[in-house]
Amino acid sequence: MSEPGPIESVAIYSGGEIIGDGVYKLPFLRALRAGFPGAHISWICPGPTVYQDRIAPLVSDLLDDIRPHADIGKQMTEFLRPVSIKTRFDLVLDTQQVVWRTLCARRLRHGIFISGCADFLFSDIKPPRGHQRPAHILKRFIGMMEMVTGQPAPALERGLTLPTALTAKAEAQLPDGPEYIGFAPGAGQAVKRWPLERFIEIARRQEALGRVPVFILGPVEAAEMPAIHDAVPTALFPEQDTALWGDHFDPMRTMAIGRRLAGALSNDSGVSHMLAAADTPLVVLYGPTSADKFGPITRRARFIEASHFGAAEMTAIPVEPVAQAVEELLRPAG
Repeated sequence: MSEPGPIESVAIYSGGEIIGDGVYKLPFLRALRAGFPGAHISWICPGPTVYQDRIAPLVSDLLDDIRPHADIGKQMTEFLRPVSIKTRFDLVLDTQQVVWRTLCARRLRHGIFISGCADFLFSDIKPPRGHQRPAHILKRFIGMMEMVTGQPAPALERGLTLPTALTAKAEAQLPDGPEYIGFAPGAGQAVKRWPLERFIEIARRQEALGRVPVFILGPVEAAEMPAIHDAVPTALFPEQDTALWGDHFDPMRTMAIGRRLAGALSNDSGVSHMLAAADTPLVVLYGPTSADKFGPITRRARFIEASHFGAAEMTAIPVEPVAQAVEELLRPAG
């Protein structure tokens, strides 16, 4: 294959994104834009994507064109019809793993087609012999980009653009002055939750140091707010201020709050990825899951796994190493 020319147009083929997927993939979009700063980047998927609606403001300067519900990979009968998208792309990156959909994506007019599906069987460029596929899905995506550029993916230098109305509300809730420390004790599964009393213990230590604990609670954890408030009287609960925010869930609201935090402690959860997207310095705790596979890609983070303490249960993680990691995170970088 001849040397590729300049990449001026890029298409990302995706299976589609609900809110969790969309937030999770944001570091890849940031790396993509940094790697191809002048390229026209299109996001194509056969289903819906939150990049078109729920979190569209976050990708307004990362993606130039979003094509949900595209007739690419919807049905196998597409092979009997001409490709509906006539645009030619210098580069197509296929981020999903279904073989027949990969074959549909490969029909897009392209200069280079990269896909990890079926161990790069359909890819124009393949990794070197002995390549170890990363456990982390985003690192696989970024690795495909690096196969084309020949360079390591740029650091996450530019932050996401959050709606001004949300950042103004977050600033009104958490005004300049105090040092705010976030705590996200929830998780989608109970087995991924570190005991609440240990979060409270670290929050009380932060309170004693003159910092303000900020608990980020979802609807499930909201019932725990009275007990947390009794144990940590100075704690704030910004997500529960429905008079300011309304009662609907908005991940961009959590990110705006995250921008006001000096650091945060979280379980492996959707909130950890929202805070990571906001570039909040993070300590994230893992039990049955692994940081190698699920850890957010962000500027500053520390991952602590129960396996380091000889077990898979979250209760195996003691307080002291977590408290130390939080303090180290709050020190100035450098």
